[in-house]
Amino acid sequence: MVRLYSIFFVTFLCSICASQGSTSISGAFLASRLSASINDFDKSATYTVDMISKGNKQPEIYNDALLFLVASGNFEEAYSLANTMKKLEIQSPALGLTLVIGEIKEKQFNRALEIMVEFGDQLPDVLKTSIKGWIYVKIGNLDSAIREFSNFRDSELSFDLGSYYSSIAYAQLGEYSKALEMMRGKMKNLKVLGESYEIFRSNILYLSDDVTGALSLLGDDIGSRLDNLTLKKLYDNMKERETVVLDIFKTPETGIADTLILFAGGGNREVNQNLIEIFYCQLAHYISGNEARFNIRLAQALADSNLIDEAINTLMMVEKSHLFYPKSKLMLAELLTESSREELAIKHLRDLIDNDTASFEVYEALGNAYRHRENFELAEIAYSDALVANTHSDFENKKLWLIYFFRGIAREQLDNYEQSMMDLRKALEFVPEQPQVLNYLGYMLIERRENLDEALGMIKLAVKQSPESGYIVDSLAWGLYQLGRYYEAVVPMEKAIELEPEDPIVNDHYGDVLWKVGRKRESYFQWRRALLFAPDEELNSKIQEKLKEGLIDSFGN
Repeated sequence: MVRLYSIFFVTFLCSICASQGSTSISGAFLASRLSASINDFDKSATYTVDMISKGNKQPEIYNDALLFLVASGNFEEAYSLANTMKKLEIQSPALGLTLVIGEIKEKQFNRALEIMVEFGDQLPDVLKTSIKGWIYVKIGNLDSAIREFSNFRDSELSFDLGSYYSSIAYAQLGEYSKALEMMRGKMKNLKVLGESYEIFRSNILYLSDDVTGALSLLGDDIGSRLDNLTLKKLYDNMKERETVVLDIFKTPETGIADTLILFAGGGNREVNQNLIEIFYCQLAHYISGNEARFNIRLAQALADSNLIDEAINTLMMVEKSHLFYPKSKLMLAELLTESSREELAIKHLRDLIDNDTASFEVYEALGNAYRHRENFELAEIAYSDALVANTHSDFENKKLWLIYFFRGIAREQLDNYEQSMMDLRKALEFVPEQPQVLNYLGYMLIERRENLDEALGMIKLAVKQSPESGYIVDSLAWGLYQLGRYYEAVVPMEKAIELEPEDPIVNDHYGDVLWKVGRKRESYFQWRRALLFAPDEELNSKIQEKLKEGLIDSFGN
């Protein structure tokens, strides 16, 4: 993501750091600080607002409350507090921006421009230029907007944001040929803007009756990505000559939101990465009127901060008719799967399939949900459906290896070893040195005591590719153990336990290796330690037996 003005990010949150040194520390203050440290900004807002209501006049508390209110999505209350702070002449780096966004939302555009003059020294030039330009577009003064956007030339940006926004402004007014003329100019480095640029460019080509050009460039964009369901949906709409409108940048407010998102993704994150990212994403979400693209970006920021329920609720706002709907559902399903709500994930994915979005990506996510739930039979079917769906695609798929890998795992869990090995070897045809696939196949062969030399070679290559993976290093040690090379297994086994000290299987393996090299007292310690980390029922039983009888080989020794 684009990096912008790192100094602003540090300044923006400096009051939070400063307030930690306050000489008057209340229980509510400490509670708000603790809540903020675990990204519970809603509670942090409650505590700080409560302190203000009880008469606390510290500027740091006001600033914290403003930040937390915005970050928790309580913008109306944040706007009210910002106006109070302005009357009290309390300074805050976030104050001017909050007031400007509030005035624009209230359609008080002249007032927003006045506030920008008043707080001009507290707002980054890029943000001021963007907001002014889009206000001019909103009030119908296109010439002033284009002049304002031209000021981006004097910024430190590495891409031509001024021409890009000017093109968008023309498109919003229906002047597609003028927008296309600017798009075909020498705008530099706009590929860094990613999906939004690619969608807008395709929209303009299509609306200018260059359908072939739109499909060609969009096809190139899709081919350069591992997956992008949104671009594929747009491609299909265009190919079928369905009605295409501006899918993004429908209003000037979304232009402002776009710039806010740039700030959410860049800068120096030494202060509070989660808070500042969510702050900007919430502002973008609010000013855009809950537009789908900004819902998804906010949800990603919330999920990255482990605010999973909040992220899920945000994704649920995306409307079914929107271009971004399938993408939002995929992300929703992934979050539900990762939070052990697989049944809900499966329901949302089935809804997509039932509504004509039976794509490779959807079947992949469905397989993942079933696999996560340990329903390997249905996982195998879903992954097979993904491969069938891929045969109907116009594009090369760079993720096929992953489907063969996952289906191989499902088949191994179903004791279908021959087909599992076929899938895993097929995955390696696409990615010959992929460490996870090499490790899984190598470990499976070792456990079955088949092709041990080949298996060990695979795992050695996996370790070379991923030397800091404790599970892969453990596989190497276990392979040496299975070959009877016990003393050689000690060093990688010690490395594995260092990397994965709380894994019950690694601890159990370490105990077995120690037993074989005569360090039996240490073996008992290691097996007891393995029991501390919740081994499954089968492993627990094996460890209990070893603690009673020691390690007994196949000859009863």
